[in-house]
Amino acid sequence: MRTHLIYALLCSLLFLACDPEPLLLEPSKATPDGVHTGAFVLSEGLINLNNSTLSWIDFGTGDTYSWNRQGKTSFDCFEKANGRYLGDTANDMILYGSRLYIAVNISSTIEIIDVATCRSIKQIKMENGGVPSQPRCLIAQGGFIYVCCYDGTVERIDTLTFKRNATVHVGRNPDGICYAAGKLYVSNSGGLDYTNPDSTVSVIDVESFTEIKRIPVRSNPGKICTDGKSVFVVSRGIFDYNKMDYDCRLHRINTDSDIVTDTYDIPVLNMDIVGDKAWLYRYGSGKIQIMDTSTGDIIQPDFITDQTHIESPYSIKVDPVTRNVYICEAAANYVTPGTLYCFNPNGELKYKIPGIGINPNTVLLTTANVRPADADADFVIQKKTPITKVFSYCPAPGQFVNTLPVCTQSDDSISMAKKCLDQLTTGNMITLGGFGGYITVGFDSPVINYYGPDFIINGNAVTNGAEPGVVWVSADVNGNNIPDDVWYEIYGSEQKAQRSKSAYSICYRKPLNDNENILWHGSDGQKGSITRNDYHDQPYYPMWYKSDSVSFTATLLPSNMSYSNGTWIMPAFEYGYADNKPNSDKNSAFDIDWAVNADGSPANLSSIDFIKIQNGVVGCNDITGEQSTEISSIYNINP
Repeated sequence: MRTHLIYALLCSLLFLACDPEPLLLEPSKATPDGVHTGAFVLSEGLINLNNSTLSWIDFGTGDTYSWNRQGKTSFDCFEKANGRYLGDTANDMILYGSRLYIAVNISSTIEIIDVATCRSIKQIKMENGGVPSQPRCLIAQGGFIYVCCYDGTVERIDTLTFKRNATVHVGRNPDGICYAAGKLYVSNSGGLDYTNPDSTVSVIDVESFTEIKRIPVRSNPGKICTDGKSVFVVSRGIFDYNKMDYDCRLHRINTDSDIVTDTYDIPVLNMDIVGDKAWLYRYGSGKIQIMDTSTGDIIQPDFITDQTHIESPYSIKVDPVTRNVYICEAAANYVTPGTLYCFNPNGELKYKIPGIGINPNTVLLTTANVRPADADADFVIQKKTPITKVFSYCPAPGQFVNTLPVCTQSDDSISMAKKCLDQLTTGNMITLGGFGGYITVGFDSPVINYYGPDFIINGNAVTNGAEPGVVWVSADVNGNNIPDDVWYEIYGSEQKAQRSKSAYSICYRKPLNDNENILWHGSDGQKGSITRNDYHDQPYYPMWYKSDSVSFTATLLPSNMSYSNGTWIMPAFEYGYADNKPNSDKNSAFDIDWAVNADGSPANLSSIDFIKIQNGVVGCNDITGEQSTEISSIYNINP
């Protein structure tokens, strides 16, 4: 569904496509590139035939994953892993974290797939007011997937909850989307009204998620990309049936002023940009040109330097690491399987794989260890295993400190960590005390990042009784079995919504007498106290601490404590915290894919070895006392 011309061509030839199976026409193997484990190829199939496919090419073996279905060879790893077809007209695919996100246009769905197994994790139905929105293209940024849809909208999907949480209206039939300078640029094609197409590019401010401008361009804009400094968009114009061609132009948009600064008379319909170079082609020409995006000059009129001829290029992908160029070619009739070509940076053919799928439109390279699952095989769930180590236990002062677990005069940090391990492996409670108190634990085998939840933290949360703890994870990269590698924060709902405050510090003062309140002051000047009550008469300051003050730095979550109708209530946050939801709630489990780098981007961890839990709330009242995260058990559910 690239253009209305191809749409018409496909419709006229549908009677030829009674068999959706992509048949391998001749033997061919991929070759290793020294970086990636393989590549996924998305093929959109034919409109209204529900025959989009996903293929996996293993660079280790050189083979395309295949299986036998009713006596025929299939190369659709999605169907094998899920026992169903991907859908009708899959237009775009992106890789973000350990997930593939696929926009299936006519089916009006977003398919979210675990990279390692090709299993579907979630299928999001894309509708507005009960009307299919027809997702077209995708971009990922800052923990969200942005989807431009043919109904004139851009949808935002949270990658932690897999929920649509915001919509922006743009122009007619948006046909491409890219991110640059804190903004989304959306090409409004109006392509479903080809005699009167749209001629604008919408600019959306990402932070406020609002359309802030529409930039006029020539009619029927489509492919849109960025080199990090400018945005380039193809305007196709109205198709000329006498010439059987488009009158194309390429525009450069300045991302500071958001105006078109240059228009190039270049016959291009599709492109990919890496660095300061753009690889350009038009359908039916078979020629790939390279443009210097800094100058706008064509620096290589024909990228292919050997005798390879491509009749109908359908998509192009340039690997930014190896600079290998992957070109998908549609069959001449657009109804039989096409071919994938791989060229080295010098334009010489490395290999080609015929029969890859009908109208292949997207190539994605990955370093993941991909083993497509088998939907017909029994799915074995590993038995959950508890923690085997407590490396450190450093609670903040609180009403349960020195009792959960019990501390005696002879205890020190080592013996208290041992007592915590005994408590947590027998289902008994430990407290982290007030804000900032933490525990660091480990397992006897890594927690593997599989699709869905990876580990469980049980607490004592009840409805309206949440005392949320922030969770951190780390992998034993240096192999010394000590948690001294990089820590990655699990981004819960409040961090994701930017309602939290990172690196907030509180200093607690040890009182002169054990029956006095414990005073604290925060890094923002706030002051408060851990108030003693009549229910707990032991010292609230950890007895094994030698200093007269103790400080903690942690992510501060928003206050969830309030007084209503004579009762103090502490409602849970949506997801991502310990001692937040009841243990029976599915949101008490954690997905390693929620872990982020310091800048909020996905950490992309394949496994973890260590977990740190830290009280993230400040709150205290004279009835329930201070908010203190409590933990009763921690389980690895993907050993």
